[in-house]
Formats: sequence, structure tokens, C-alpha cells
Amino acid sequence: MNQLNQQEILEIGWAWANITPDQPIYLAGQLYGRISQYVHDPITATALVMKTAKAHVVMVSADMVSVPLLVLDKVCARLADCGGLDVANISLNVTHTHNSSLFGPEKRLEKNRKILGDDLMPEESVPGNLLTGEAAAEYLAGKLAAIIRHAWEHAAPGGISGAQDYAVVAFNRRPVFADDNLNVTKMYGDCSQASFKRFEGTSDHTADMLYTWDLSGHLTGVVVNIPCPSQVFELHQMITADYWAPTRSQIREQLGNVHILPLCGAAGDQNPLDLIRISKNNQRTLPLWNAQKGEVQRNLDMGEECRKIGERITEAVVRGYREARNTINLYPVFRHKVLEMSLPLRQVSEADYLEAQAKIDQVKQQHSAGNRLTSDEIVSLFAPIGVVDRYLLQQETTQYRFKSHVLRIGSAALATNPFELFCEYGMRIKARSRAAQTVIVQLANGNGGYLPTTAALAGGSYSSKPASTLCDPEGGDLLVEQTLDAINSMWD
Repeated sequence: MNQLNQQEILEIGWAWANITPDQPIYLAGQLYGRISQYVHDPITATALVMKTAKAHVVMVSADMVSVPLLVLDKVCARLADCGGLDVANISLNVTHTHNSSLFGPEKRLEKNRKILGDDLMPEESVPGNLLTGEAAAEYLAGKLAAIIRHAWEHAAPGGISGAQDYAVVAFNRRPVFADDNLNVTKMYGDCSQASFKRFEGTSDHTADMLYTWDLSGHLTGVVVNIPCPSQVFELHQMITADYWAPTRSQIREQLGNVHILPLCGAAGDQNPLDLIRISKNNQRTLPLWNAQKGEVQRNLDMGEECRKIGERITEAVVRGYREARNTINLYPVFRHKVLEMSLPLRQVSEADYLEAQAKIDQVKQQHSAGNRLTSDEIVSLFAPIGVVDRYLLQQETTQYRFKSHVLRIGSAALATNPFELFCEYGMRIKARSRAAQTVIVQLANGNGGYLPTTAALAGGSYSSKPASTLCDPEGGDLLVEQTLDAINSMWD
């Protein structure tokens, strides 16, 4: 291990930061507005640098709902003087907790103001020290740039090894119900109803791990990919990393004070709660949860749910550790590329646009500057607002463009995308990849909304309609093929 070829050996650097503001923030992820009331547990960001003489990549994961490109641009600008680092090789992804900030412009509010008019929006009572907009973006950019710089400057020779195991975390959240002669999907529907038939799609219980080691064979960090968003708490008004908080603690209890990079796999139609089990005790609350009009006190112990999820993930990580410590590779094949991808924008017809605008106008006519819209009314207009916004967007472009990072490290491949990618697409990529281990990372370097399947479009409900999607299954098929081409070419 001591006779090293410095031109080939892998260098690895880690750093992390607590990104929890000491001010209240808008909480992102629900259709209704929320302002944080307290901190349940810290939200964090972690950076991992991997580099050789010929290539490098920086993977950053944050406890957030989506990636604000404004912040990523600010991070890159702050790192322009970081010697040898190509900022185009920075990939920022999120765990998709719904109890964190966008750390930038409040997109939901901006869209509503654009379509409904600022004079009809509800008057908000917000704290004077609310952290939002440009100040929030600068705050997060400073935190992320600092950990990337530290990880880059302190990268040292080390090894890497992978392992695959299983941890039941994800459950499909789109149950299908009989409605006369039709099958209708209801996201977060009550499965205790007699009309419940099945779930629309499957779930992926794979736990993919990459372990990093120093030259003495000591574990320095672990990449953990789970195809499920961190959304047990979801609806409430606290800041929390959700199930990743107890998961990180439990992993460190078993493996020491190591760095942990959490990655969310393809999970657009997934959630960490078993609807079959919880429906029986939440027949009243599930319709309220589905409506997304306000905080709902569900009949479940959210802290205990998170603890148990953490336990299952930790068990998989520890089993993987026992395997991976015997296969440390100091000289893995290391290749990285950034793809400029372009997928067709999901279109709405002029008739759809006119119908949606009429619904909006009908509600607006009942209000004035002295009689403003209510929050519930705005949530009820989510779908038509989305159709109108899409129609305006498609006058400007017919494509959704984004960057995808594709990495080969040893026998493993990693590929990112900016979507809440339905599980099916991730499984299709994994099944046809030439890599022994394929890691899919969603919600990276952008926010492409949900990318639903053909079955989801037929079933309907939230996460399948234009208001919450930028691309349709045609785009999903193209994403699968282009990702596979990029991965498999690294084995030529």
C-alpha cells in the first residue's frame, strides 16, 4: 500500500456543514405555505471529492427539497480561484426532505403571483427576520463553497469499495381504486376502502453503498443511496432532515465518526410510509393529507418511524461494510463526464389552456384587493395554474435542458438526473447497465419536477399532471436510453 503511483491513485476528500439557519425560513415541498417554527434536528450538507490525475468530480448532498440553480451558480463563482477544480464537475443533489428551505427565490409564490396577480394574493404575516430570497441564497452558497473547498484542498490518497444490500424504506404512494369501470389513481389514497385494487408501480428496496478508506485501511466515509425521499414528517412546520437524522447517528454509532453522503435514488412515486398499514388508522386524515391544504396530524409516531428506517438502513450499511473492507481498490478505473441533455417539454393544448384560464378567472372574479384569495383557494387552483404556466413556457421553448453527471468508479456507475424520477425508470437503467453496481441519483443539478410513467398518466392524480411535471413518459424513455449510452460507453 505504500508504493504509490501518484499519477493513478485515487484521492478522496470529505467535508460537511450544518446548514440550519438561526432565522425562520419558508419550508418548501407542500402546496400550502409554511414558515418554520422550530428546529427538530439539524439539516446538513456533505461534500465528497474524488480525483485522479486525469479526472475529478465533486458530489454534494444537502437536506433540502430541490436544487436551486441560482445557489449552484453562486457556489461556482466563489470557487473560481480553487486551484485545479473545474466547477462544471460539481454535482449538487438533495435528500428531498419537505422540512427545509429552497434557499433562494420562492418559486411557488412567484408563479402564483404571476398567474393570479399580486393584488389578489393573501396578505402574509411573516417574521421580520425571515431568511429568504437573495440573502438565503448567499447564506447557502457560502456554506456549500466552504465545504467543497475544504474537501478539495484536503483530498488525500485513499481507496474505495462498493457493496449492495437491501433495506425496506420505500413504498409506492400511488394506490389504484375502482371507479365504475375505470381504474383511478389517488396519491396517498386510503387503502382501507373496498374500492382499493393495487398499487400503480413497484418499489426498489436496494441499498447501494460506496465506502472510502485511507491508506491505513480505516473507513473515512460512506455514500448511501436509498430510492426513497426523506418525507416522514413532511407536512409540519419544523426544520428536520427527517429519517436521515437518526440514520446518520446510527451509522456512526456502528462505524465511527465517518462522513456520510446520502443520495436519493429514483423515487418519484415513493414515500417512506406503508399506506397499507397506516390507512387503517388514518381514514379521516388521508383525504386531508391528499388535499395538501394544511398541516395534518396523522395517527402515527413519526419519530419512531424515522428511527426504524434508520435502523434498517444502518443494518444494510454495516453488512455492506463487512464485505467492502475486503475489496478496497486504490487504483479504480475512474471516468467522469457531464452530459448536456435535452428532453421534450410536456405540452398542453390551447383548449387546455383556455379551460384552465377560465377556471382561474371564475375564482378571481369573486375577489378584489380588499377581498383577497384564500390559501385554500390558491391550492385548489394548483392544476389550472400549472396548465397556464406551461402554456406560457412552451411559447418560449419546447425543450427542457439540464446537465447529468455520469461517473464510473471501478465496477460501479453513478448517474444523476434533476427529476423526481418514477421508480420504473431507475430499474430499467439498472437492469441494462454494464456496471456491476449502478447508482441513480435524482433531484441533482436542477428541479425537473416529476417524471411519470405511462401508467401514471393513465391513472391521473398529483405527480402525473402538467402542473407537477415538465416532461412525460416519452422524455422518460429518452432519459433511460441516453443515460445507458453514457454509462455503457465507459466500459468500452
